[in-house]
Amino acid sequence: MLVNMIKKIWHTLVEVYNEFSIESTIHGMKHTTRAKSISIRILWIIIITLSFLTAAKLAMLFYNRHQLANMSTLIISSQFPTKIIPLPAVTLCQGNIAAIQKVLSYLTSRERIYIPRGLTQKDFEHTVKYLREAIYPKNHYPEELDKLQQILTANRLSLPELFENISPNCTDFVIMCRLNEKIIPCNKMLNPVTTHYGLCCAFNYEDPHQNLRRSKEESISNYSVNFGSRYIVSFLMRPLSLHDRMSSTIYGDGIKVLIHEKYTYPGSTSFEFIAGSGQETIAKLYPTALISSSEILSLPTTVRGCYMTWPTQKKYRYRSDNCYIRCRETIIRKLCGCIPFSASVMKTGVGICNLTHISCLAHITLQTYTLTLQDPECDCLPDCESTSYKVAVTTLPMSATQYSPGKFYKAAARISNATVLHVTFARHSAILQRRELVLSWINLICAYSIPKLIDYSNMK
Repeated sequence: MLVNMIKKIWHTLVEVYNEFSIESTIHGMKHTTRAKSISIRILWIIIITLSFLTAAKLAMLFYNRHQLANMSTLIISSQFPTKIIPLPAVTLCQGNIAAIQKVLSYLTSRERIYIPRGLTQKDFEHTVKYLREAIYPKNHYPEELDKLQQILTANRLSLPELFENISPNCTDFVIMCRLNEKIIPCNKMLNPVTTHYGLCCAFNYEDPHQNLRRSKEESISNYSVNFGSRYIVSFLMRPLSLHDRMSSTIYGDGIKVLIHEKYTYPGSTSFEFIAGSGQETIAKLYPTALISSSEILSLPTTVRGCYMTWPTQKKYRYRSDNCYIRCRETIIRKLCGCIPFSASVMKTGVGICNLTHISCLAHITLQTYTLTLQDPECDCLPDCESTSYKVAVTTLPMSATQYSPGKFYKAAARISNATVLHVTFARHSAILQRRELVLSWINLICAYSIPKLIDYSNMK
């Protein structure tokens, strides 16, 4: 019964194909049934099959080209007002990891550390000098770091806890803060944050994993109408004494400055420069705002090739730079079994790298820093919408503070080798870019079908 049904279906298909081949205008189709020689029929079948395969291949190439070129970033305006551009975060890092006064004060405090047998207080003071290895691991001093780790282990101290006790805090070097031409207490503008460079002080930085401002002053606006010589934010800082240094990330006199988007972790993707001691440094911002059209945002994430943080996602704000940093941290965890002390996300149950991991961290430095955003290990996508800042830095000696009657510069005149940093928009306008959908499915069908209609008309 089944065999007869199959035979009938096969006979019907053969009959339909014969009728189609006779009436078809497809070149060579009729020769597959009307040619007298079987070999010629087989030849035409091969030719037609290859033709269909070639057409399918060309269609796939055309579709891939469509996929690669269906979106474009256009400059919508070069006069977008900066007053509606969010202010960046500014992170200040004092170069000293360990200060002598801080170390001595820590050794004589109530929480005096315990020195294990075989080591002395002098060993602690000596080995602290090599803490730069925790910032830039090279494994040049394994014996000294091993002694220091013994002391830390005996006192159950992690590297972040050690830095909190022996590193300068914000009030030690930031003397005065000014926002939009108004003096504001620095403790209301700055917050301590652990970065790759140790303990730093951040203005306007917000934790992307929480819907909370890091700034203590909730009334501080996220926008500013100031630009040019009307500085948005200014900091007056003093250098630590040359005789108070034990370990440092920089060998000159100055403050490391990181400028980054407010939800972006202050790390290797930030714009960095040094504001030197005895210098007035002006950082001029050239912002670019990127948005995406509704057509782009309606596409699936895998198609549009970027990630969007929606207003409903209150617990986490995606940033491609943060994704890249977490990728590095994940690889460090896989290879060394720990996460860096400056990890952007501290996970429970995962140990923080200590000084015994320096050799491993030094070994994998090149491997982790050569990762790219599109690396399979990372699987990170660009931001669909973001704000980026190009920065131009101008520096000049601060040798004429006595001619300024303002409170800010009067305070600067009383400090030897003071550092003044100003951050401002370079001009009143910014660049606005938008991701647009250049080619849609309608464009694709029209572009692929219209030429064929023209060919058929010519054949007639």
